[in-house]
Amino acid sequence: MDRERDEELVRQFDFSRLNEELYGSFTYKHGISIEPCRTALVLVDMQPSFTSPHVGQGKAFSRILKCDIDYFANRVQDLVLPNQGRLLEHFRASGMIIVYVVTWSETEDLSDMSPALQKTIRHWEEVLGEQVYRKWNEGMDIWPVIAPRKSELICQKRTGSAFTSSTIDFCLRQANIQTVVLTGCNTNGCVFETAVVGKNLGYDFVLVNDATACFHPVLQNEAEAWFARHFGLVHTTDETLELLRMAEGGTRCE
Repeated sequence: MDRERDEELVRQFDFSRLNEELYGSFTYKHGISIEPCRTALVLVDMQPSFTSPHVGQGKAFSRILKCDIDYFANRVQDLVLPNQGRLLEHFRASGMIIVYVVTWSETEDLSDMSPALQKTIRHWEEVLGEQVYRKWNEGMDIWPVIAPRKSELICQKRTGSAFTSSTIDFCLRQANIQTVVLTGCNTNGCVFETAVVGKNLGYDFVLVNDATACFHPVLQNEAEAWFARHFGLVHTTDETLELLRMAEGGTRCE
């Protein structure tokens, strides 16, 4: 699909307006306060194998999906990675918690994955004619431009939601974290699933919409609208950084 058609589709599918028409206006802003010492930055699945059309699952996606994966790949390179870098800079300078979430299998036979995911991975391998998804495969390291430092947490997951198959909940609770600033890929997949389970566990969320990506702008629009309706705040990187600076000055979200 060309860019003009994509933009027209986004205009047609205004999910925020649709939610308000169906359910009435609603916002989580009145229920969330940001305390820097209780706020963590989480980066989900920022590995080339998931976000590049040239390696691993990304290469399989480019052959299987009917949509043009270049939109997704370009958004990751031009928007997501630079904005995650800005967020990392702020969190590091402020001494705040940073957690990277990665997805991979640690077994040759995929026995540490669910049966459904095993089936999917084997389909990708049939398409590519090569092994993918294992920890040691090409593209499974985090993008170098946002690489974690030695003191930063890396939590491995084996399901869509980080909260169902990694140690992230334990780690965040030990650090007394209440609010998660959420970034990564895919917005309507693992990022969204992480918020769904995390919200039920009692966490507050800020989704940084220009530090997330999925395969089509309509899907991005839908995920953001549903997130804002049910799971937390949706802000740009600039808005998120301003929110954090205000919080550091003792200002609450109203």
